[in-house]
Amino acid sequence: MENKIEEKQEPHESTRQGNIYDVFVKNMFSRVLVFVDFLLNYADQEFVSKIDLEKISPAPTHYITPKGNEQILDLIFSCPLKNQINVKVMIIFEHAGNTFNDIPVRLLCYATSIWWAEFKEDKKILSMIYFIVVRTGIKPYHRSYPQFVDWLAKDENDQPMGFVPDVRYYVVDLPKYDGNHLCGGPELRTAIGILKNMTEGNEDEFAKAMLPMMEIDDDQQQKMLAKDVLEFVAKAFIARHKRLEPEAIHKALTPIFNERAKNMITTIFDEIRAEGKAEGTIACQNMVLAALRKKFKTIPVPIESAIRKMSDPIALESLISDVIESQTLDEFENALR
Repeated sequence: MENKIEEKQEPHESTRQGNIYDVFVKNMFSRVLVFVDFLLNYADQEFVSKIDLEKISPAPTHYITPKGNEQILDLIFSCPLKNQINVKVMIIFEHAGNTFNDIPVRLLCYATSIWWAEFKEDKKILSMIYFIVVRTGIKPYHRSYPQFVDWLAKDENDQPMGFVPDVRYYVVDLPKYDGNHLCGGPELRTAIGILKNMTEGNEDEFAKAMLPMMEIDDDQQQKMLAKDVLEFVAKAFIARHKRLEPEAIHKALTPIFNERAKNMITTIFDEIRAEGKAEGTIACQNMVLAALRKKFKTIPVPIESAIRKMSDPIALESLISDVIESQTLDEFENALR
């Protein structure tokens, strides 16, 4: 069958960005107050008016499918309906970029996993499920949103065969929103503004998207949000083969922190650099361990512990040659010493 649903990747959007963006979305929107703010300003207001937002809470994101596989959701929140307290609403929040066309299949899999878990717990009434998809990209999505029927076999009249599930979901297409007139509180506007900048190719203008943080009164909250945002921005820059320079950080933080900007810049930049160095060290360690496992199948605990204690990336990279040249684990252990 001809595949009619393959979506061409938009230009300038790195295939390495998926995890970076997903992590940032989960980090920002897993905060209940930010998520509630998002619902009030961007979700379907007819639905929002029916749920009790005062009782909303995070729900488990890991489920086991009927086949025993693990199903991991981006974000999921639970709350009751206002007029039916015994009915639980599971709000599944999904981020999508250039893999938008498989959304109906993913969402149906999520719902099945949740209902199966509840069925196994002998629940008499299964949860009501509401899907919200936040789409990021360079341009707005002008076609009709993907449907589950797109994935099904068709007859000679191009009509779907067999039972056709109905997977409905609400889409917040961020490229359609004006970045200069976003809704919600400062944390929400910062998160959405940064997402838009990084996905629409305007990463050099990220400082403007951080300005809503000036409205935050809590110094610690300001600092933590700035750090989270700059960590994401730095990784997004790397994915686009750029480097986030201290001068750019200074430009972004000075309007927010004023006279405290210099110390803030030093602290945040040093923390980002330290975390990046730590990630690089772990990557080098994993590379050596992977090479050892491929050649010798198993790794004795003392050898793995010795490698985990090494932090010099040059020394770690040199161990790859030792792995190649060693005929036995004893030979490698001698080289390790």
